[in-house]
Amino acid sequence: MQQDHNKTTTVFNGSSFIIIKDQIPKKTLRPYILSEDRLQMLKRYRSYVNNYNDLVKQRNKEVLAYNKRVIQFVATNKLEQQAVVAKSNFDNRSKNNFKTKWYSTEDYNKLVETQNGNMLLLSKRKYQKIGAMHERTFEVILWQYGNQLTDLRNHLRTLETTLGVCFPKVKTTSTSIANLTNDGQPRILYTARTVQNHIYRLRDSGIITDYSFHGTKKPVNFFINPSIFQMHDKLLISNDNQSVTNFITKKFRDKSEDTRTFTKEIIKKVGNVDNHSHNSEVNSFADGKNKNTYKITKKDEPLKTSNQNVGKLGGGENFPKNKLSEYLRGQIQYRSVLLQSLTGHHYDNYSFSASNMNRRLETEAINGAMSREEFRELLLQLFLKMAAPIWKDMNVYYGSWHNAYIQIDDEYLRNPNGSIPRKETLLYMFGFLTYRISRAKRFFKSKEVYRIHYPCIYFDMTRKQANEGGFAYTLQWLKQNQKYKDMRATRKQQNATKASNRRKQKTNEEKVRDKIKLYIKGEITLPQVFSYIETNKGIPNYFVSEVPRFIEIETNKEFDFYR
Repeated sequence: MQQDHNKTTTVFNGSSFIIIKDQIPKKTLRPYILSEDRLQMLKRYRSYVNNYNDLVKQRNKEVLAYNKRVIQFVATNKLEQQAVVAKSNFDNRSKNNFKTKWYSTEDYNKLVETQNGNMLLLSKRKYQKIGAMHERTFEVILWQYGNQLTDLRNHLRTLETTLGVCFPKVKTTSTSIANLTNDGQPRILYTARTVQNHIYRLRDSGIITDYSFHGTKKPVNFFINPSIFQMHDKLLISNDNQSVTNFITKKFRDKSEDTRTFTKEIIKKVGNVDNHSHNSEVNSFADGKNKNTYKITKKDEPLKTSNQNVGKLGGGENFPKNKLSEYLRGQIQYRSVLLQSLTGHHYDNYSFSASNMNRRLETEAINGAMSREEFRELLLQLFLKMAAPIWKDMNVYYGSWHNAYIQIDDEYLRNPNGSIPRKETLLYMFGFLTYRISRAKRFFKSKEVYRIHYPCIYFDMTRKQANEGGFAYTLQWLKQNQKYKDMRATRKQQNATKASNRRKQKTNEEKVRDKIKLYIKGEITLPQVFSYIETNKGIPNYFVSEVPRFIEIETNKEFDFYR
């Protein structure tokens, strides 16, 4: 393996792969965005977002100070009307069919300063923070970009060329992102207009760069920020002893077989935290639990089956290829990687509702190909991500998150005998955990100043009293909620019974009214009306005393007689 600044070259079975990061390559030969590349980019994205959001407050202070000067200047010189006209002309000024108001916030504010000069008529825009919902859009962009590079790689392989081509920008539309589905389920539940606003926000924050617009009916093009971007590029070499260069002009046969997951490198990163973490991470994940089974062949076709669960559940079980299951497997991180991300505050703004996982988890629980162990691990990791914002302003060490993970793994999403239930039951139990942690987050959010234990203490299952400040006490909140739901069902049944009685009483009254109408028309006699009331079991006897009142009412409604 050779390292050169931001490139790491690895040779497998006659094929050389360069890991490119912290830069955008000028040319490419066989571009790949693998699952580990996407996970790494999402990790870098979260770190970038946290740093950017911290800077937004300071930037907005400067913007407000500048705008205050503009307001004072306009008011002093009585230029209100001129300021309105100047802003309209400035925003609608077009260059290459791209209006000024469509510029990024930073470019717009720089242009405002240049345009204003000494005449402070234009105000700057405020910077906006990046929220949890924007991560879902960015994740779909990465997925589409990977498919785009796959198409390019197939074309280059068909041409059998060994010459590099210019590295392409991301080419996408908000409509294609909003309408993207996976196994019939939408990847994100946003409209095209919302996705467009998300892309603008990503551009304003610098997450996407070199943004170019060519018309409302055409795709937009951009690069991903070099500090976030990472990919693999394959070089073709003649033999294992040949030195590695960026692009080789000779033509050699493509010998790629399997480079999807570099297991040895991942095991090295796992480290030996202690016996529990080492055994669970290396044995459960590196040997199959989170291993990607895609295989890069000449035709670049994925495997038809997913066999990483063979021997794990017994009976040599072979799962069919399932795109949703493979996607969810890709969401499972190595425990050490997840714990490092939690320590680095990468999930301080995580929102389970914004991740749109509910429908995917339900589909997977019923028809998916994931094993119980994989599905449970995914749910536990989602639970920890949901809990992470509670410690947003605290410096929590890796060991505290590690011990908390062990306690959660020992206690939750298990049967009383310690075994793992079926996936439908796991999802049902996960719903209780979701309510409890969401209620805890609302509780802490309602307090201006609160003191909370570190995760290893907070998730101690023996802290069941309210004054002990543990997660175990939230079980009482869950019981109260369930009791409220039971009472709500009882109230609903009582109201339904009352409504049924009212409808029944109204129906009886209508029957008597019909007979009285026949009596007024002369079709029946009054004794027949009384006889009908007395002999009909559905009509109470006390209606006999109501007959005179009904006759008086119906007599005053002459128009009813001739219906």
